[in-house]
Amino acid sequence: MAGYMVYNPCINEYTAKGDLQMSYISDLRELIGHRPIMAAAAVCILYDKDKGLLFEKRTDTGEWCVPGGALELGEEPEEGLLREVKEETNLDITEYEFFKVKANVHLVYPNTDEVYYTDFVYIATGYSGELRHDGESVDLKWFGIDSLPDNIMPTQTEYIEEFIKIIRAGEAYE
Repeated sequence: MAGYMVYNPCINEYTAKGDLQMSYISDLRELIGHRPIMAAAAVCILYDKDKGLLFEKRTDTGEWCVPGGALELGEEPEEGLLREVKEETNLDITEYEFFKVKANVHLVYPNTDEVYYTDFVYIATGYSGELRHDGESVDLKWFGIDSLPDNIMPTQTEYIEEFIKIIRAGEAYE
């Protein structure tokens, strides 16, 4: 439901739903500094049976991760999934399904901001568009399931490995 307003309690104002989550998190950070916060995120394991899994190399840590990020205020997980993948890869997801929820995803960013995420993890197998990274990453690359990068973001390895087991068992996505 595009175009509605959501309440931002940090600044005691209503803002357009499309405004970036970062403004809310930035406002919150001004109030609490680097102390831990909780947030929800949508994460996409983008799988192409001919190319493998799509990873992006983060600018802040140099680790490889699957596309995704924090949900905006009032945003549904599926909306966040489509938005985050588009922002980070320039791809439009056309076929996807819910995979799992992973709670207590603890991250401490290089600037010492601390977040406990609840990740809504999706598997996407259909997409369109021309691959192009944004400022959050320095590279986007497809990796075969038998040749994944060594430095995958530790908070994502569990569900990536779980997905690969499903592929290897021939249970789905082939």
